[in-house]
Amino acid sequence: MNPQQLPPRDVDARRKLARRTALWIAVIAVLVYVGFIAMVGLSK
Repeated sequence: MNPQQLPPRDVDARRKLARRTALWIAVIAVLVYVGFIAMVGLSK
């Protein structure tokens, strides 16, 4: 099976959306990480 050929605009839009989604996931992961560190630090 061949992948569907998308117009360049669609490819750029998907790439931009994927980058934005990855950045949001990274931000959430960092916030969770910092939250766990803060909880451990405050529980002592």
